[in-house]
Amino acid sequence: MTKYIFLIRPPEQADLPVFKSQVFDILVPRLLQLNPEKLKVGLTEPKRPMLTVLPLKKKHLAMISVWDARPDRAQLWHAEITGPGWNVAGYQVTESTPKACTKDWKDCEASPGIVMLTLMRKNRQLSYEQFMKEWFEHHTPNIALKVHPLWNYIPNVVDSIVIEGSPPLDGIVEEHCLKRRDVTNPVRYFGGASKMIPNMIKVGLHANKFLDLSAVENYLLTEYHIRS
Repeated sequence: MTKYIFLIRPPEQADLPVFKSQVFDILVPRLLQLNPEKLKVGLTEPKRPMLTVLPLKKKHLAMISVWDARPDRAQLWHAEITGPGWNVAGYQVTESTPKACTKDWKDCEASPGIVMLTLMRKNRQLSYEQFMKEWFEHHTPNIALKVHPLWNYIPNVVDSIVIEGSPPLDGIVEEHCLKRRDVTNPVRYFGGASKMIPNMIKVGLHANKFLDLSAVENYLLTEYHIRS
């Protein structure tokens, strides 16, 4: 099964309720007509905290995740993902789930909690093999899963760009916490009061080692499983 991720950026002046309506009332029904195996939407609905350790983008974004059992249908999906003034990027990805939650809520309902979405590129000084080793053999088990209070964790490796002109990415990471404060409160996000500072240093040093920090983008999303 092939997984695609499409990132939709509306015009800067876009109103969130209008953008949400365009995505859920117009786009989602069109996508369901193409009969995806699974369909998920993430939207920048959560209010950004006043102070953050990780820089959060202020612009709105929708992430459309599509699973298709039929190969080579990226352009078909892309043809349906259009909207007024939207900038759309698309990627074919390989996902893994080092930590998975149990879904016990209905499709189309907002998932519990909040998602920290990270769009990332590798450190240009590393080979691709070195980057993958740092990401999956060190960062995932020794930092992400030990430091952060993750409920669901989905690293997506970008295999290819499927929409010409999409910004190059190497990874799209979904860090899902069950409670909003687990993400927005740095004490909780970095392991507690006694561990926060050393953990922040650990995370920062390793991020600088394997990522191009100038290209990293972070967003807070509400997640919706449309078809699971």
